Amino acid sequence: MKKYVLAVDIGGTSIESGLFDWNGNLLSTSMLHTMEVMQGDVAEYVADELRRKMNENEILCEEVYGLGIGVPGIVNVKSGVVLKAPSLEWNHYPLKEKLQRLFGIPVYIGNDVNTGLLGEVEAGGLQNVQHAIYMMIGTSIGVGLLLNGEVYEGHQFSAGEAGYMITDKSVLRDGFQPARPGYGFLSSKAGGFGMAYEYEKKTGNPVSAHELFSLVDKGDDMAKKVVDEAVDHLTSALINMTVLLNPEVILLGGGVGRALSPYLQKIDGNLEKHVPYKPKLRISSMQNHSVLYGAFSLCQKQVKST
Repeated sequence: MKKYVLAVDIGGTSIESGLFDWNGNLLSTSMLHTMEVMQGDVAEYVADELRRKMNENEILCEEVYGLGIGVPGIVNVKSGVVLKAPSLEWNHYPLKEKLQRLFGIPVYIGNDVNTGLLGEVEAGGLQNVQHAIYMMIGTSIGVGLLLNGEVYEGHQFSAGEAGYMITDKSVLRDGFQPARPGYGFLSSKAGGFGMAYEYEKKTGNPVSAHELFSLVDKGDDMAKKVVDEAVDHLTSALINMTVLLNPEVILLGGGVGRALSPYLQKIDGNLEKHVPYKPKLRISSMQNHSVLYGAFSLCQKQVKST
């Protein structure tokens, strides 16, 4: 008898897998480091990790409804092909086909931010909300759009790719240097990797995003300048999205998004000043689990519909 759902959050820094029961209870989690996994075939590493998890819990494939996955890139949700994922160096990567062949259970794949949005609707800060912007700021930046209670994916599955937004008009004339090949302007200036890249360019000292925020707390002037500039770019993007979409709520998620708590009042004040109807501004309380819960929800929705 089927009882369980497997879920995976593939991130630019780490890959987390989870085991849920059908009622949405998260029974266990485990973590892999993305850069280590990328030395081989990601699908095979993920399959091995999930097999290990099933063996630990004495679960057979026949007891699993399916596998839901959130991926940091543009995903054709019908075919399960990852069309573009710069942080993973993927172009037209057939993730669904590979995992179904390795596992023999149904696999459902979505963009990680859209999947995280489902998780927030399911169990987080967007329950009972019909119109929302969910901005996930981690290694890079992406946005999930909730319109009339449904996730909006766009014509080519790339709605919400806000990391490509331009919030400095000089870029139109002079171009810009991406923080990593394939990164857009906003991700390069205000994503975790991009902020760390900016700090290293200005000081010669390599840091992680977490270390950068620690330096801000210690009073490092250059770290404060880099983060302040990043917040200005993010605020401009949120103002522009708000006047287009008129959301009830803007929810910030991801490791960097949660670290922006001290800047929330400043962002909120600028929204008050520059948009006709200011949405509620919140930070996700789901820690790193919104994508996992969303991957569960993605799988459950597909199973119920079929």
